[in-house]
Amino acid sequence: MKITGKQQRGVGLIEVMMALLVLAIGVLGYAGMQLTALKAAEDANNRAQATLLGQDALERFLTNEAAMAAYTNVDEWPDRSVTPGKKPAELNDCITKSCSSDDLASWDINMLAWQAANRLPGGMIAVDECQHAAGISCVVISWNEDEPGDCMTNDGVNTDEGTSCVVLEVAR
Repeated sequence: MKITGKQQRGVGLIEVMMALLVLAIGVLGYAGMQLTALKAAEDANNRAQATLLGQDALERFLTNEAAMAAYTNVDEWPDRSVTPGKKPAELNDCITKSCSSDDLASWDINMLAWQAANRLPGGMIAVDECQHAAGISCVVISWNEDEPGDCMTNDGVNTDEGTSCVVLEVAR
């Protein structure tokens, strides 16, 4: 049997449109994956910065044990984030002159609060009694919309999804 008419040559417009649709769906999926990866990388960076800041605080406490009461006093810590970028007036106070233990503790607290505000978006650092363990103080670093008080519950550290906190125990 003989088929009459023209034989199809090339690719039809519908086939090209379907190929473009499949390609577009793949590109959108890849773009979504990239955005998720960027957000996860930013969160990991913030957690690393907060952990380093908490470790710095603990090392300052241990270096100046004579003023441990000042470091673990809740009222010594700022209750709001300091202005980022603004260089604190007392930046060189305990570097260029001699300070007492309590003066050094006050200076350390101011420097830690300044570092938290400059390293983390809306960053705050505070020391408070751990709500889940009596007699133990916790260094709490928070950022974004969270405040240090939001980071602990009676059951322990707040681990809800989206919580922007790092909590380290001061065991001395």
